[in-house]
Amino acid sequence: MISEKQLEANRRNALRSCGPASVQGKKRVSLNNLRHGLTGQTTVLSPEDRAAHDQFCAGLLHCLQPENALELQVAQSIAEDHWRLNRVFVIESNIFALGHFESPAASSEAHPDDIEIHTALNSARVFLSDAKQFALLSIYEQRIHRNLQKSIAQLDDLQTARKQHAADPAQNGFGFANVPIHPEITTKISTSPAT
Repeated sequence: MISEKQLEANRRNALRSCGPASVQGKKRVSLNNLRHGLTGQTTVLSPEDRAAHDQFCAGLLHCLQPENALELQVAQSIAEDHWRLNRVFVIESNIFALGHFESPAASSEAHPDDIEIHTALNSARVFLSDAKQFALLSIYEQRIHRNLQKSIAQLDDLQTARKQHAADPAQNGFGFANVPIHPEITTKISTSPAT
C-alpha cells in the first residue's frame, strides 16, 4: 500500500505525461508495436519480403520432405527458424548501417583519408552505443539455434519412425502372422463342415 500523499503525487505526475508532443515523436511511438518480429506471432512484411519468405520456406519444406501433418508442422518450424536467424543477421547489419549513416563524417579526424579505418572506428562506436541491442540479438539468436536443433532432431525422429513403420508391415496391422491371433476362432473354422 502506498500513502495518500504518494498516490496524489503519482496522479499529478500522470497529468504531466501526455506522450510525445512533436510530429516526429508521435510517428516514432506509433511503431512501438511493430518491433523486430523475432518473437511475435504476427509477421509484418512488405509484399516483396513476404514473397521472399514464402519462397525461402517452400524451398526448405521441399528439402525436408514432410509426409504428414505433424512432420509438416515441425518442418515449417525449422523453415521459420532459419528465416528468423537470417533476420537476426540483417537486423545486426542494419544497426551498424544506421550508425554509419547517422555518424558525422568528421568523427574519425585522426584518419580522414582512410575510409577503412573510418568504417572500423565507426563500427566500434556503433557497437558500444548499442551494446544492449546487440546483446539482445545474441540472446534471440541462441534461442532460435536451440529451437532449431530440437526441431531438426524431432523431425528426424518422426521421419525415422514413419519409415521404420512403413518397412515393417506387421507393425501397421495389415501383415500376416504365422501364429493366429485367436486360436479358438481358427479351431472353429477348421472343424466346421465344408459347404
